[in-house]
Formats: sequence, C-alpha cells, structure tokens
Amino acid sequence: MLCLRAKFSSALPVEVDGLAPDLLRGLSASEIGLRPALVGRETVRWGDLFEITGHADDAEITITGDVSRFKLIGRGMTSGRLTVEGHVGLHAGAEMRGGELIIRGNAGDWLGAEMRGGTIQVDGHAGDNAGSAYRGSTKGMRGGTIFISRDVGAEAGTAMRRGLMAIGGSCGAFIGAGMIAGTIVIGGTCGPHPGAGMKRGTLASLSGEVTVPATFRYDCEYRPPIWAMTIRYLRSRNFRVEAGLEHRLLRRHRGDLVALGLGELLIPSAT
Repeated sequence: MLCLRAKFSSALPVEVDGLAPDLLRGLSASEIGLRPALVGRETVRWGDLFEITGHADDAEITITGDVSRFKLIGRGMTSGRLTVEGHVGLHAGAEMRGGELIIRGNAGDWLGAEMRGGTIQVDGHAGDNAGSAYRGSTKGMRGGTIFISRDVGAEAGTAMRRGLMAIGGSCGAFIGAGMIAGTIVIGGTCGPHPGAGMKRGTLASLSGEVTVPATFRYDCEYRPPIWAMTIRYLRSRNFRVEAGLEHRLLRRHRGDLVALGLGELLIPSAT
C-alpha cells in the first residue's frame, strides 16, 4: 500500500494530476516524490506536499491529512482503490474509467465529471456538477456509479448518458438537466427544475419531496421490474432507504416534453 500524508497547507489550489493507483504502480516512494505538482502558478514536487511511504504495487493508495485544496485526485484512474481520509478539492475522480475512489469527507465541485466507469463513494457532501459534462461538452457521466451520502450541489448529472448516481441527502437545481440515459436517485429534497431538457433516463425521488416541472406529464402508476433490484443494491451499499419502499407503486411523469420527452421522473405513491 502507498501511504501519502499531506504536510502542505495553502490557500492556493494545488494540482496533483496523476494521483491514481494504476498510474503510480511500479514507482518507488522516492520516484513518486519527484513528480511535479502546481501550487497556484508555482511548480513543486510531490515530496514537498506529502510524506510518502510504501508503494502502489498492490494498486491501493491511502491519503491522510488536509487535501481539501488539492485538485484532480483520482482523475482518469482505471483500476485499484484510492481512499482519502478527509475532504478533497475539485475534479476528484473526473474521467474515471475503473477502480474505486472512497472519500471519507466532503468533495468539491465536478466530482466524477465525465466518468466512464468505476465507483466513487463520498461519505459527506459534494459540490456542484457531480457526474456532469464539462462546459461545451455534450457527454457527462457515461458509466460507473457515484454514491453521495449527504447533499449535492446544483447541476448534478448534467448530460448524463449512462451509469447510476445515488444521493442520500438533498440536491440543488437542474439535477439531470439534459440527461440522455442513466439513473439518478435522490433521497432528500429535490431542487428546482429537475430533468430540465432531459431526453431519456430516470430520476427517482425516494422522499417525494420534488416539484414536478410543468413540462412533464403524468403517465401512469406502476412498479418497474428493476425497482426492487435497485433498492436492494442501494441497501447493499449502506444507502438509507425507507423500509418497504421496494413494494410501493411509483407515479411516473414523462418528460421533458420540450426535448424528446422519453425521460421519467418517479415518485413513490402514498401507499
């Protein structure tokens, strides 16, 4: 196991691109310490930022200390496990293709942006644009799973194409905007304009605390065959789900009718 303990603190953003198990495999602690990073506009070495022990040959990395200003942690990783014992900065797990990123605290904006595979687990809150497409891009999250135990900011899952995002708390405005496929589950209150411009895909509000947009139309009340399987999977990941929810019918609203209109907003029925 490779252990990195942050020993550097700065009000400036710190870019540590390439901090992923598959990218560090085979390197010694001294070699890793020579890798470049940016603090603001200044180039430094990883050895200036971390106390480095062990190696990443087993594809496992643990980061301790304050890395709340560190950007790009886990960006592009394809395999292995990366655990952060605390908060992380922007773009954590962006463009992931595989492996597992575990964050024991909060995550900044652009968590898992444009990810294609793997799993991200956040034990705290996440900022804006989780699992979203970058500005000017038409493709957001294209695979994998993101679990956020508490709240998430605005525009999560923008232009999502496939994959699963589960949010234990509340979400901000425009969640799932422009979705083309995939599933987003919200446990708490849903912010305004959910699914704005979505063509296909599924938004599920487990609490029912959501205002259905005017551009969505009530369709039916039913229980999808995959619903119980989804609930069981969420529980297996320690996601809080109301007892008996898998047996309740769901009210389906189709939309967004200003787009293709084949998306669905699911809300559990009263009984």
